[in-house]
Amino acid sequence: MNCTRTIHRTIQSTIVARSYTKLPRYYSTTLEQTQSALKYCRDSVRQRDYDAYLCVPFYPAQLRNAQYAIRAFNVELASVRENVSKTEIGKMRMQFWKDTIDKVFAGRPPQQPIALALAEALKSCDLSSMWFKRIISERSENLDDHQFMTIKDMETYAENTASSLLYLQLESLGVRDVNADHTISHLGKMMGIATFLRALPFHLSQKRLILPAQVTAKHKLSQEDLFRGHVEGVDDAVFEVATAAYDQLLTARSLLKSVPPAAFPVLLHAVPSIKYLEALEKVDFNVFDTKLQRKDWKLPLTLWNAYRKQEI
Repeated sequence: MNCTRTIHRTIQSTIVARSYTKLPRYYSTTLEQTQSALKYCRDSVRQRDYDAYLCVPFYPAQLRNAQYAIRAFNVELASVRENVSKTEIGKMRMQFWKDTIDKVFAGRPPQQPIALALAEALKSCDLSSMWFKRIISERSENLDDHQFMTIKDMETYAENTASSLLYLQLESLGVRDVNADHTISHLGKMMGIATFLRALPFHLSQKRLILPAQVTAKHKLSQEDLFRGHVEGVDDAVFEVATAAYDQLLTARSLLKSVPPAAFPVLLHAVPSIKYLEALEKVDFNVFDTKLQRKDWKLPLTLWNAYRKQEI
């Protein structure tokens, strides 16, 4: 037991140290420390979640640093699976973040840039620790790469991760509205599914299969064949999963007119996923088509037009 606790403390110390290495070693004031933490989050989002980075300027200026902090938190958690060799280590990192969120909301953030930025965000907006912990718990439970059984299971994962992230950003705007909540719930599910489809080629290269078992069985796709590169019939499976994402999008759009305009910056985060699904349809749902790997240089303009028209 003592050995386990020692390992746990060592890993926690390592996480803090690794996260903080990009910050200056010397701080003359707390202000400098906070500014460095905010810069770390902004740079992290720009480098690792560029689509979200493009959406932040549509938020009120005084709330943009909060968006970078929230999104940097999400990026950090999303990267845990790729940065650990064992599930147990991943779960320890997730526990570190659970403890960190508790400390942030208790006013005692650890010397870690994302934690410091989140603590700063709480000074300008109200956020619920519940959404942070829901994201952590869902990602922690899926560190072992188990295959989803049904599309509904995939949607549940997306609700607890992508939708929860959007709920946090909606809270940061001070918007409390049932229609906005419902819209974001459906958009988050769509975004989560689209993210899985976009990552499918990478996951297969890593011997991981995220397409629901119910769908792969229906289309007679075996895990072994897919891992060997035999992808005949995958397009039909992808079409079925993408259709579920479109259904979520259509439901969200049906609610759009009832959503307060103040919530629209959050809804903009769905646009990149919508554009991906549209591009996927153009290539007949071939997720391996190289056209899908190209950066959408029109995305900033697309976001601006969506914001101007209040449409997604």
